[in-house]
Amino acid sequence: MDLTRQYEQMLGALLPRGPAWDKSEPLITGLAPSLQKVHSRGDALMVEIDARTVTELIDRYELLAGLPDSCAPAGTQNLPERRQRLDAKLNLAGGINEAFYYSQLAALGHPDATITRYGKSQFRCTSRCTDSGFSDEWRYFWQVNIPAATQISDMVCTDYCTSSIRSWGDTTLECVMMKLAPSHTYVTFLYLE
Repeated sequence: MDLTRQYEQMLGALLPRGPAWDKSEPLITGLAPSLQKVHSRGDALMVEIDARTVTELIDRYELLAGLPDSCAPAGTQNLPERRQRLDAKLNLAGGINEAFYYSQLAALGHPDATITRYGKSQFRCTSRCTDSGFSDEWRYFWQVNIPAATQISDMVCTDYCTSSIRSWGDTTLECVMMKLAPSHTYVTFLYLE
């Protein structure tokens, strides 16, 4: 049974009993389609609650979340990218540990990215062969390893002479990760091929 017919039955059930009222009253049959439209519109707006499926209210959500920001200026992203960035920002659960950064990488469209942390101690003659060979300063560096799925473009004959021979990277991902990184650390990015 369609929704309009259900509203006609519900409105008919609300009428007082007796011969004065008819369930096929034009008021009831005329009001039911309007109620059905309001009901359908309410259902459609329920989809707008989720940042991953928002369409109509995305501008309002972005305004509340402070987007677009310096990581993705206005007009540079399509709707799926805007949804992804909005979802990543709204569902940001705090914490400065690897699990937090892995969840952010996944939310930004890179679930297969990895993180490399460098050793926290200097290599000495008493160190094991598997210990890191980095100085103490390297404990403040960490690296995000991004698989080849990231856009990598090579220079072609029609490019300008000043063009880069090769360019790669996800500037939005890099910007977001650098903003989220603890202030005493440095993030580097490795794009694997």
